[in-house]
Amino acid sequence: MAKIKLTLDKREDHKHADGTYPLVLRISHQSKTRDISMNRYLHEDQFDSANKEISGITNAVRYTKKLQKIFSDIDLWLDENKADIKLWSIVKLKDKIERQFFKKQSELSVLEHAGKFFLRKRAIGKYSTISSYESALKVMVKFNMRQAGQDDSIKIKTLYKFHGHISFDVLEFFKSYDMPIKAFNLEYAKDLRAYMAGLGNSKNTVNIHLRSIQSILNDAEETYDELKGHRPLDRLKITSTENEPVVLSMYEINLLRSCAFKENSSFFHVRNYFLFMFNNMGMNFYDIALAKVHQFDGERFSYTRKKTEEQGDYFSIIQNSENLKIIEYYAKGKKPDDYLFPLIPADTPDDLIFRVKDNKANWFRKNMKKMAPIAGIDKKITTYTARDTWTNIGLNMGIDIRKISSGLGHSSVQITEKHYSQTIQAKLLDEINKQITAIQ
Repeated sequence: MAKIKLTLDKREDHKHADGTYPLVLRISHQSKTRDISMNRYLHEDQFDSANKEISGITNAVRYTKKLQKIFSDIDLWLDENKADIKLWSIVKLKDKIERQFFKKQSELSVLEHAGKFFLRKRAIGKYSTISSYESALKVMVKFNMRQAGQDDSIKIKTLYKFHGHISFDVLEFFKSYDMPIKAFNLEYAKDLRAYMAGLGNSKNTVNIHLRSIQSILNDAEETYDELKGHRPLDRLKITSTENEPVVLSMYEINLLRSCAFKENSSFFHVRNYFLFMFNNMGMNFYDIALAKVHQFDGERFSYTRKKTEEQGDYFSIIQNSENLKIIEYYAKGKKPDDYLFPLIPADTPDDLIFRVKDNKANWFRKNMKKMAPIAGIDKKITTYTARDTWTNIGLNMGIDIRKISSGLGHSSVQITEKHYSQTIQAKLLDEINKQITAIQ
């Protein structure tokens, strides 16, 4: 159980020039101690630790009453919250006491809190989220560098030094370009947005970065009482423009199917990956990269969608004859726990898998760009094309949008409508126009 006591800090290097020592509130928790200064220096004979009494100074009685009250309040709070506090670190406990009883204002900075935020994300394997959010913070740091008259064109590899499962510490060089969370206000956000746009970033890229920073700031607001209500980016309109989906027709899909590519060539593999994704309701590229042999039971392929795994988006899909041949080809000679497709090396550490996946996704796009014209397709095929094609064909067949939405793993029909608004709107307008202009 956490304990506190009022005492003089008698360490020699803390001794004042006049022979007095600082009065501190000493916190003991999990075999560790931390001190909070009471902003008063006393001689040894001026403080009775047993009775928590100050003597020999002006207004000693008044100071004693204040001291005893704050000690009593904290001691009671520790007892009332001992179940929760048992799980806290000494650092968190000290921080809570300082904020609640000493009204210490938050000096927490954006990068410092992001480090804590990243540590939590890393614990649940959200490595790609960390990378994406750090990219946004790098832009913020560069903006602050420009504001300080420094060269903002430098390439930033990382802002942090990661200490194995303990902390993300801001690198010394970037500390001077950090900022207090409360200083990140609406005016600053507008200036940062203008800076990003001025670098030639697309509107979507700018908004993705802003939403990443917004998540970090909102997490801080939810964590610290003195930051309650500090959500500056909530007042800034952050909207993305949906890119028009690139979709293939069944004729074009069959063109891909009919191409005779050399076995084990890049074109051979990317064509197989595309068809496997399409045949599995527009499966995400990340999910086929993570696919393992045991996920196929001889009839069905089952997986939890990586992007929405926290929502429990689980799929189990009967494989058609084309996918059965693809699985048979890639599963040959492999163990149940091996990756089905040769996209991620078996010995890749968990925290590097998303980077390998990103590299393979780029490889996929580059090869598809070269392969499409050979197949007679004049379209830019991406890792999303299989998903968009599956959706578009389904909508054109008149399949209920609610079923399409479920197949895509969307949490609501509204999300499906947002992503495929142009396709849906065009279909609705065609039907309306047909009815209005029908010859009687």
